[in-house]
Amino acid sequence: MQQVLVAFDGFVPAVAVLFPAAVLTGTVSGMLRSRSLPTAPPLRAPVIDGMLAYSVLFVGYLVFSPQQETPLPVRPDLGNDLSMALSAGPGDSLPWVQLAGNVVLLLPLGMLVPQRLAWFDNLGKIALGALAMSCSIELVQFLAISGRVASTDDVVLNTVGATIGGLLIRAPWRSVRDEELSPQHSAGRQRQPVWRLIEKIEQERTRHGHPRVRREPVRN
Repeated sequence: MQQVLVAFDGFVPAVAVLFPAAVLTGTVSGMLRSRSLPTAPPLRAPVIDGMLAYSVLFVGYLVFSPQQETPLPVRPDLGNDLSMALSAGPGDSLPWVQLAGNVVLLLPLGMLVPQRLAWFDNLGKIALGALAMSCSIELVQFLAISGRVASTDDVVLNTVGATIGGLLIRAPWRSVRDEELSPQHSAGRQRQPVWRLIEKIEQERTRHGHPRVRREPVRN
């Protein structure tokens, strides 16, 4: 448990500093949108902007903060971090915390960025963007940040995490729910029983041998 607390050391100061910045971003976004809309804008867009700003700042804080010097600044072997976690002794939870942290690191961005950049309209593009971002992070850490380790496993786990985030935001149940909540779907759902009833009546009349009656126009 002590190792978990050490791993999360510094999170509380980061939250205390970055959260007001995120709130400010959402507030400015809402003010700008209110100027361009005749009515009050929905809260969803400013909230997404604030969350996106917070996620970007938090990722920057986590990956670009200097650490103590390490004898192995580069870990090119794929699966090295997982092997270290599997071979850790009882009670040594730090390797597992690091693995989980690398998965979660870009997951919020995988959910939020596609809602602001239309190019990320499928999981392949989200994974590609996460791969490029993770490679850039590892390169900056290797070249400019002391004590950081450039790891192939970090790139893979970051990409997987962002892809999971994109999968969550594009989940089929969300699409069905959004469609059901849309005005077009509600209107269609109100008309649908009438057409089904008419179709059912016609089928029953055909089944029992009653031909469809043709109505002649009324003549005066």
